[in-house]
Amino acid sequence: MDFWHRARLHQNTLPSELRPLTLPQIADRLGFGCYSTIPDFTDCVEEDDMIDRGLGIFRLRALPYRVHLRNVERRVTRSGRETVVEYHTPKGALRTAFLFTEEMLAGGASMSWQTELPIRKPEDFDAAGYLFENLEVEPRWEGYLARRDEVGERGVAVGWLAGTACPIHHILKELMTVETFYYALADYPEKIFRLCDQMQHLYAKIQEIGANGPAEILHLGANYDDAITYPQFFRQHILPVLRDYAEVLHGKGKYLMTHTDGENRRLIPLYLEAGFDIADSVCPHPMTRLSLDEYLDAFDGQGGIDGEGHGTAGGIVGRDHDAGEELGPDLARKDGHLALDPRRLALGLGEHLVGR
Repeated sequence: MDFWHRARLHQNTLPSELRPLTLPQIADRLGFGCYSTIPDFTDCVEEDDMIDRGLGIFRLRALPYRVHLRNVERRVTRSGRETVVEYHTPKGALRTAFLFTEEMLAGGASMSWQTELPIRKPEDFDAAGYLFENLEVEPRWEGYLARRDEVGERGVAVGWLAGTACPIHHILKELMTVETFYYALADYPEKIFRLCDQMQHLYAKIQEIGANGPAEILHLGANYDDAITYPQFFRQHILPVLRDYAEVLHGKGKYLMTHTDGENRRLIPLYLEAGFDIADSVCPHPMTRLSLDEYLDAFDGQGGIDGEGHGTAGGIVGRDHDAGEELGPDLARKDGHLALDPRRLALGLGEHLVGR
């Protein structure tokens, strides 16, 4: 519903009776639960809170922490919907750029598209390392608590920590193109791992904040794919982080959620080994090669599957709801009602369906 709501607000097509209402109030009016897992990346407190998005650093109202960048000169240029940020450090300069297209805004997107990534050549690693060494992180739960109170019993307000699980995942997803990253990992891995060391304090701090805060479910890591974060890479770099953090959270009576919305066939055994509690947003067939039955069988007794993001409804329910045969083998219509496996699965609508 969050994509739908942003899209309708942007297009000025929200029904008049819903315009004065907040999204949780709209959920009440329509008889739905209220989604509160992945945050709205445009919901910032201050005008410049989005400027470090090109570094994968977010400052959002509902985040349980705030990042401060010290001892760095920024030069920000805005042209239309594109923002260009130049960082000048004693170790060199970096440049990032990101934008929203009209199509993105009309579809309800809140995460901008990166048009220039900061690390493009070997010497960029030193400047990036300087930036991350000069980050400070402080707890800030006020926005999360306000959101939790707003959601109330309509849903679960998840404590979102990061869309990347660890420093090397952050570098791959936010700082370099996939091709440039893997060439660098082969040609000068020492630069990659040096930067990981310089970033580690950021991840240690946000995990500490999450573990010691009021949120019952913490979200760490997202967007895995068995071709990009392939099994050997996942096992070496991501699995240990998720496993160790799950153990920390379990010791405090909390749960770990991670966003598993890619091609997962070869990663499922590693997910089970990692021991997280909730696979948020799975993409079943026909979006990927795995059927929903295969997901349910794999996670049976191991954890929950939450389909509130891209895939569950986007791949299965997003068809002709009046024709049972169109719902696929995982869901069937019986006596006018959907019948599905009663194991732990939370169905939701993906943004592919609701943005227009």
